[in-house]
Amino acid sequence: MTEITAQATESGAASSESAGFLHLPEFNVVVAGNGAIGSAILAQLLHQPGLGRAFLLARRPETVLEDSRVTPVYVDAREPASITNAAESIGQQVGRIHLLINTIGMLHSEGHSPEKRLRDIDPEQLQRSFAINATFLPLLCQAFGSLMRHQQPAVLASLSARVGSIEDNGLGGWYSYRAAKAAQNMLLRTLSCEWKISHRNVSVVALHPGTVESRLSAPFIGKNYRKRVLTPEQSATALLEVIAQLRPGRTGEFYDWQGKPVPW
Repeated sequence: MTEITAQATESGAASSESAGFLHLPEFNVVVAGNGAIGSAILAQLLHQPGLGRAFLLARRPETVLEDSRVTPVYVDAREPASITNAAESIGQQVGRIHLLINTIGMLHSEGHSPEKRLRDIDPEQLQRSFAINATFLPLLCQAFGSLMRHQQPAVLASLSARVGSIEDNGLGGWYSYRAAKAAQNMLLRTLSCEWKISHRNVSVVALHPGTVESRLSAPFIGKNYRKRVLTPEQSATALLEVIAQLRPGRTGEFYDWQGKPVPW
Protein backbone atom coordinates (compact mmCIF):
# COMPACT_ATOMS: atom_id res chain seq x y z
CA MET A 1 0.00 0.00 0.00
CA THR A 2 1.27 3.47 -0.79
CA GLU A 3 1.59 5.95 2.02
CA ILE A 4 -1.59 7.90 2.69
CA THR A 5 -0.89 11.62 2.59
CA ALA A 6 -3.07 14.60 3.41
CA GLN A 7 -3.33 17.41 0.89
CA ALA A 8 -0.92 20.29 1.39
CA THR A 9 -2.08 23.72 2.42
CA GLU A 10 -2.59 26.46 -0.16
CA SER A 11 0.99 27.61 0.37
CA GLY A 12 2.15 24.14 -0.66
CA ALA A 13 3.58 23.21 2.71
CA ALA A 14 1.80 20.96 5.18
CA SER A 15 2.83 21.83 8.74
CA SER A 16 1.98 19.68 11.74
CA GLU A 17 -0.49 22.36 12.83
CA SER A 18 -2.35 22.71 9.52
CA ALA A 19 -2.14 19.07 8.47
CA GLY A 20 -3.91 16.05 9.84
CA PHE A 21 -2.48 13.60 12.36
CA LEU A 22 -0.90 11.45 9.62
CA HIS A 23 1.76 14.15 9.21
CA LEU A 24 2.80 14.00 12.86
CA PRO A 25 6.22 12.51 13.62
CA GLU A 26 4.40 9.95 15.75
CA PHE A 27 0.73 9.14 16.28
CA ASN A 28 -1.27 6.45 18.10
CA VAL A 29 -4.47 4.75 16.97
CA VAL A 30 -7.27 2.70 18.47
CA VAL A 31 -9.25 0.48 16.10
CA ALA A 32 -12.46 -0.93 17.57
CA GLY A 33 -13.40 -4.13 15.75
CA ASN A 34 -11.38 -6.81 13.97
CA GLY A 35 -13.87 -7.65 11.23
CA ALA A 36 -13.03 -7.36 7.55
CA ILE A 37 -12.89 -3.55 7.44
CA GLY A 38 -11.31 -3.02 10.86
CA SER A 39 -8.56 -5.52 10.10
CA ALA A 40 -7.89 -3.94 6.70
CA ILE A 41 -7.69 -0.45 8.21
CA LEU A 42 -5.25 -1.59 10.86
CA ALA A 43 -3.11 -3.40 8.30
CA GLN A 44 -2.87 -0.27 6.18
CA LEU A 45 -2.12 2.00 9.12
CA LEU A 46 0.92 -0.17 9.85
CA HIS A 47 2.41 1.14 6.59
CA GLN A 48 2.36 4.72 7.85
CA PRO A 49 5.85 5.80 8.92
CA GLY A 50 4.58 7.87 11.84
CA LEU A 51 2.59 5.12 13.54
CA GLY A 52 3.71 4.74 17.12
CA ARG A 53 1.23 2.37 18.80
CA ALA A 54 -1.93 0.68 17.56
CA PHE A 55 -4.53 -0.91 19.83
CA LEU A 56 -7.10 -3.38 18.51
CA LEU A 57 -10.33 -3.66 20.51
CA ALA A 58 -12.32 -6.86 20.00
CA ARG A 59 -14.14 -9.69 21.76
CA ARG A 60 -11.58 -12.06 20.28
CA PRO A 61 -8.61 -9.73 19.98
CA GLU A 62 -6.16 -12.32 18.69
CA THR A 63 -4.32 -10.84 15.74
CA VAL A 64 -2.21 -12.46 13.03
CA LEU A 65 -0.34 -9.17 12.56
CA GLU A 66 3.10 -9.90 13.96
CA ASP A 67 4.02 -6.32 14.72
CA SER A 68 5.32 -5.07 18.05
CA ARG A 69 3.36 -1.83 17.63
CA VAL A 70 0.00 -3.66 17.79
CA THR A 71 -1.59 -4.48 21.13
CA PRO A 72 -4.85 -6.47 21.19
CA VAL A 73 -7.28 -5.51 23.97
CA TYR A 74 -10.48 -7.29 24.98
CA VAL A 75 -13.71 -5.31 24.52
CA ASP A 76 -17.31 -6.48 24.23
CA ALA A 77 -19.67 -3.84 22.87
CA ARG A 78 -22.36 -5.03 25.27
CA GLU A 79 -20.14 -4.94 28.35
CA PRO A 80 -19.57 -1.29 29.40
CA ALA A 81 -16.99 -2.29 32.02
CA SER A 82 -14.81 -3.89 29.32
CA ILE A 83 -14.71 -0.58 27.43
CA THR A 84 -13.66 1.35 30.53
CA ASN A 85 -11.05 -1.25 31.41
CA ALA A 86 -9.61 -1.13 27.90
CA ALA A 87 -9.25 2.66 28.00
CA GLU A 88 -7.58 2.53 31.41
CA SER A 89 -5.13 -0.10 30.20
CA ILE A 90 -4.27 1.85 27.06
CA GLY A 91 -3.95 5.09 29.05
CA GLN A 92 -1.21 3.45 31.09
CA GLN A 93 0.74 2.81 27.89
CA VAL A 94 0.27 6.02 25.89
CA GLY A 95 -0.64 9.57 26.82
CA ARG A 96 -2.74 10.45 23.79
CA ILE A 97 -4.68 8.93 20.91
CA HIS A 98 -4.81 10.53 17.45
CA LEU A 99 -7.28 8.23 15.69
CA LEU A 100 -10.15 6.43 17.38
CA ILE A 101 -12.13 4.54 14.77
CA ASN A 102 -15.17 2.38 15.49
CA THR A 103 -15.78 -0.40 12.97
CA ILE A 104 -17.98 -2.58 15.21
CA GLY A 105 -21.46 -3.24 13.86
CA MET A 106 -24.16 -5.88 13.47
CA LEU A 107 -26.52 -6.34 10.55
CA HIS A 108 -27.77 -9.85 11.25
CA SER A 109 -27.14 -12.73 13.61
CA GLU A 110 -27.79 -16.45 13.65
CA GLY A 111 -31.50 -16.99 13.20
CA HIS A 112 -32.21 -13.29 12.58
CA SER A 113 -32.11 -11.48 9.23
CA PRO A 114 -32.81 -7.79 8.57
CA GLU A 115 -36.57 -7.25 8.84
CA LYS A 116 -38.43 -6.72 5.59
CA ARG A 117 -41.78 -6.07 7.29
CA LEU A 118 -43.03 -4.54 10.51
CA ARG A 119 -44.28 -7.90 11.75
CA ASP A 120 -40.75 -9.30 11.53
CA ILE A 121 -39.45 -7.06 14.32
CA ASP A 122 -38.22 -8.97 17.36
CA PRO A 123 -37.79 -6.87 20.55
CA GLU A 124 -34.62 -8.64 21.67
CA GLN A 125 -33.02 -8.32 18.25
CA LEU A 126 -33.96 -4.64 18.11
CA GLN A 127 -32.34 -4.00 21.49
CA ARG A 128 -29.24 -5.95 20.53
CA SER A 129 -28.88 -3.93 17.33
CA PHE A 130 -29.12 -0.68 19.28
CA ALA A 131 -26.59 -1.88 21.87
CA ILE A 132 -23.97 -2.74 19.25
CA ASN A 133 -24.71 -0.24 16.47
CA ALA A 134 -25.59 2.80 18.60
CA THR A 135 -24.99 2.61 22.36
CA PHE A 136 -21.42 1.35 22.04
CA LEU A 137 -20.22 4.56 20.37
CA PRO A 138 -20.87 7.07 23.19
CA LEU A 139 -19.54 4.58 25.74
CA LEU A 140 -16.37 4.28 23.67
CA CYS A 141 -16.05 8.06 23.54
CA GLN A 142 -16.67 8.40 27.27
CA ALA A 143 -13.88 5.97 28.00
CA PHE A 144 -11.35 7.38 25.55
CA GLY A 145 -12.32 11.06 25.72
CA SER A 146 -9.42 12.10 27.94
CA LEU A 147 -6.89 10.42 25.63
CA MET A 148 -8.35 12.32 22.67
CA ARG A 149 -8.15 15.71 24.37
CA HIS A 150 -4.76 17.21 23.49
CA GLN A 151 -3.17 19.89 21.33
CA GLN A 152 -2.42 17.74 18.29
CA PRO A 153 -4.85 16.98 15.43
CA ALA A 154 -7.02 13.91 16.01
CA VAL A 155 -9.98 12.11 14.45
CA LEU A 156 -12.93 10.23 15.90
CA ALA A 157 -14.46 8.19 13.08
CA SER A 158 -17.31 5.68 13.24
CA LEU A 159 -18.55 3.43 10.47
CA SER A 160 -22.19 4.19 9.81
CA ALA A 161 -24.26 3.20 6.77
CA ARG A 162 -26.16 4.97 4.04
CA VAL A 163 -29.27 3.04 5.12
CA GLY A 164 -29.00 4.91 8.42
CA SER A 165 -29.77 8.17 6.63
CA ILE A 166 -33.36 9.20 7.34
CA GLU A 167 -33.46 11.46 4.30
CA ASP A 168 -32.09 8.76 2.00
CA ASN A 169 -34.59 6.10 3.11
CA GLY A 170 -36.89 5.55 0.17
CA LEU A 171 -37.15 1.76 0.30
CA GLY A 172 -37.95 0.95 3.94
CA GLY A 173 -37.20 -2.41 5.50
CA TRP A 174 -34.20 -3.32 7.67
CA TYR A 175 -35.92 -1.70 10.66
CA SER A 176 -33.44 -2.52 13.41
CA TYR A 177 -30.29 -1.77 11.44
CA ARG A 178 -31.63 1.45 9.92
CA ALA A 179 -32.91 2.72 13.26
CA ALA A 180 -29.76 1.81 15.19
CA LYS A 181 -27.46 3.43 12.62
CA ALA A 182 -29.68 6.53 12.55
CA ALA A 183 -29.39 6.65 16.35
CA GLN A 184 -25.62 6.33 16.09
CA ASN A 185 -25.58 9.22 13.63
CA MET A 186 -27.50 11.45 16.04
CA LEU A 187 -25.25 10.48 18.94
CA LEU A 188 -22.15 11.22 16.89
CA ARG A 189 -23.50 14.53 15.58
CA THR A 190 -24.46 15.60 19.11
CA LEU A 191 -21.04 14.56 20.41
CA SER A 192 -19.38 16.64 17.71
CA CYS A 193 -21.16 19.75 19.05
CA GLU A 194 -19.79 19.12 22.55
CA TRP A 195 -16.29 18.15 21.44
CA LYS A 196 -16.09 21.19 19.17
CA ILE A 197 -15.70 23.10 22.44
CA SER A 198 -14.01 20.58 24.75
CA HIS A 199 -11.88 18.74 22.15
CA ARG A 200 -11.07 21.50 19.67
CA ASN A 201 -8.51 19.51 17.71
CA VAL A 202 -10.71 16.45 17.14
CA SER A 203 -12.58 15.99 13.87
CA VAL A 204 -15.69 13.84 14.43
CA VAL A 205 -16.96 12.03 11.34
CA ALA A 206 -19.41 9.28 10.35
CA LEU A 207 -18.30 7.14 7.41
CA HIS A 208 -20.22 4.93 4.99
CA PRO A 209 -17.70 2.27 3.86
CA GLY A 210 -19.62 1.16 0.77
CA THR A 211 -20.81 -2.40 0.25
CA VAL A 212 -17.83 -4.49 1.29
CA GLU A 213 -17.11 -8.20 0.94
CA SER A 214 -17.45 -9.50 4.47
CA ARG A 215 -19.29 -11.98 6.67
CA LEU A 216 -21.76 -9.20 7.49
CA SER A 217 -22.70 -8.44 3.88
CA ALA A 218 -22.24 -11.86 2.24
CA PRO A 219 -25.91 -13.01 2.47
CA PHE A 220 -27.12 -9.86 0.70
CA ILE A 221 -24.77 -9.59 -2.27
CA GLY A 222 -26.38 -10.95 -5.41
CA LYS A 223 -24.67 -11.68 -8.73
CA ASN A 224 -26.00 -8.51 -10.33
CA TYR A 225 -24.72 -6.37 -7.48
CA ARG A 226 -21.22 -7.82 -7.21
CA LYS A 227 -19.58 -5.33 -9.56
CA ARG A 228 -20.44 -2.57 -7.05
CA VAL A 229 -18.85 -4.41 -4.13
CA LEU A 230 -15.50 -3.32 -2.63
CA THR A 231 -12.87 -5.53 -1.12
CA PRO A 232 -12.03 -4.71 2.51
CA GLU A 233 -8.67 -3.36 1.33
CA GLN A 234 -10.31 -1.04 -1.21
CA SER A 235 -12.74 0.28 1.36
CA ALA A 236 -10.01 0.76 3.97
CA THR A 237 -7.82 2.71 1.54
CA ALA A 238 -10.72 4.95 0.54
CA LEU A 239 -11.81 5.59 4.14
CA LEU A 240 -8.29 6.46 5.25
CA GLU A 241 -8.00 8.89 2.35
CA VAL A 242 -11.20 10.61 3.53
CA ILE A 243 -9.84 10.73 7.08
CA ALA A 244 -6.54 12.15 5.82
CA GLN A 245 -8.33 15.25 4.51
CA LEU A 246 -9.89 16.13 7.86
CA ARG A 247 -8.51 19.05 9.86
CA PRO A 248 -9.18 20.43 13.35
CA GLY A 249 -12.38 22.46 13.23
CA ARG A 250 -13.91 20.33 10.48
CA THR A 251 -16.29 18.17 12.44
CA GLY A 252 -19.77 16.64 12.66
CA GLU A 253 -19.88 15.42 9.05
CA PHE A 254 -21.07 12.26 7.28
CA TYR A 255 -19.22 11.00 4.20
CA ASP A 256 -19.23 7.93 2.02
CA TRP A 257 -16.08 6.07 1.05
CA GLN A 258 -15.63 8.37 -1.97
CA GLY A 259 -15.61 11.46 0.23
CA LYS A 260 -19.09 12.52 -0.88
CA PRO A 261 -21.45 13.93 1.79
CA VAL A 262 -24.30 11.64 2.92
CA PRO A 263 -27.50 13.30 4.17
CA TRP A 264 -28.26 12.70 7.83
